[in-house]
Amino acid sequence: MAPTERDFAPELADALASWRDRGRLSNEEVRALRTRRRRVTTGATAGVVALVVLFGLPRAWLGPAPDRIASLRTGRGETRAVRLPDGTRVRLEGATQLTVRYGKTARDVTLADGAAFFDVAHDPARPFTVRAGDGKVRVLGTAFDIDRTVGRMDVAVYRGAVRVAGTDDTYSERVPAGWRGHVVRGHAGPAVRFDARADDRRQGWLDVDGLRLGDLVAILNRQSGPIVQSPPAGLADLPISGRFRIDDAPSLLRSLGMTYGFVVTETKSTLILSPE
Repeated sequence: MAPTERDFAPELADALASWRDRGRLSNEEVRALRTRRRRVTTGATAGVVALVVLFGLPRAWLGPAPDRIASLRTGRGETRAVRLPDGTRVRLEGATQLTVRYGKTARDVTLADGAAFFDVAHDPARPFTVRAGDGKVRVLGTAFDIDRTVGRMDVAVYRGAVRVAGTDDTYSERVPAGWRGHVVRGHAGPAVRFDARADDRRQGWLDVDGLRLGDLVAILNRQSGPIVQSPPAGLADLPISGRFRIDDAPSLLRSLGMTYGFVVTETKSTLILSPE
């Protein structure tokens, strides 16, 4: 079932509700406060005077507004949709953790683990950047999903374009809609085409090209169902390509095993992969 979008999730409400700058009160507003001050008791008067002093000061005296920071996370098998204060929509997959930082000139997200879909509100004055391990994605207004596994970041663009870079690169790769980019161990690779009109991660589908079996196992373990043990080293590096449903790990892995030459052993709550 698709997650229900929550506007200003509680942890975001606390951290981001005041992200917009507060301007100085007008002269009319100050006079109105002074008029009301004369009608209240001495105790209330002190509070109103403090309010006038605080919001009547020039912003330079108050200092710049601090960045607003909030963290979001989901458990295994859980999905969550959130709308950020600027209108950006984020959908977190299972076992995902990210941090949102809103500043006056930038919007930064750090994806610590998992995968998320972003539909970013256009704001040229405050570029939107997602960092995931050794990779970084910079956008102005677009829709894309991003997946972080050990040593790898994958990006699929559905609208607009993004710029993908690795921490070890001196250049960045432009990835337009209908193309998929990736960063492996700090280096951006060439983008490849995919069908952006087909059902995607939000509908339970995964479209990959040369994804390590070990990374596929990490993605499957974010879903509900049996845990898949990490495959042995030689098997973990096996490159997997194709388009699959990821909501039934046993069936998917058995099918892939027949193609790529490994076997799946199922216990009560665990799947074990081993070479033939």
